[in-house]
Amino acid sequence: MDKDVKKELEELQKEVARLREVNNNIVTALQQLVERNVTLYERLDVFYYARIHAQWLKEMVRKHREIVAHADLRDDKELMAIIDARIEAENIPLPPEFGLAELAELVGVTQTRLKDLFRKSTIYRTADKYLDNLRLLRALSLLRKHPEYSIEAISQEAGFASVRTLNRKIQETIGLTPGIYRDICNPSDD
Repeated sequence: MDKDVKKELEELQKEVARLREVNNNIVTALQQLVERNVTLYERLDVFYYARIHAQWLKEMVRKHREIVAHADLRDDKELMAIIDARIEAENIPLPPEFGLAELAELVGVTQTRLKDLFRKSTIYRTADKYLDNLRLLRALSLLRKHPEYSIEAISQEAGFASVRTLNRKIQETIGLTPGIYRDICNPSDD
């Protein structure tokens, strides 16, 4: 009988070991499923927020289009804010040929509306003077931030037709040449 009990005990021990192994396999499989579900949940969460963000962006584009479509109806301060936001926030390039027609197209108003705006409501009096001022401000900023750029490169980047025009505009405005202004803003450590 002892033999039978021992044999039965051995079989039970083998069965317990097998069940432990099965249990360990089940635990491992469950851990993998949980990890997979967490990964899927994270992906789903990312997709959900991406979808929410895309809906928000669509709404912002719709509102922007509506603003642009009705820009002629806006008061002068609002229209000027739209112009500044479009040009500065979006860093619109201002090549020499960018003028009244291109600006009107950019903000979605008629050229006549822009002429009236600049004539009545700004210190610039014309869109060309406004754009020249923006080019000048960009050139001055580039001279301060990028002393390694050549004057010609700054002239082109800011949107001036030539280095000569840049020199003249800066001298008229601050009484210095671009090179001297750059040197003052970026003193060397001699």
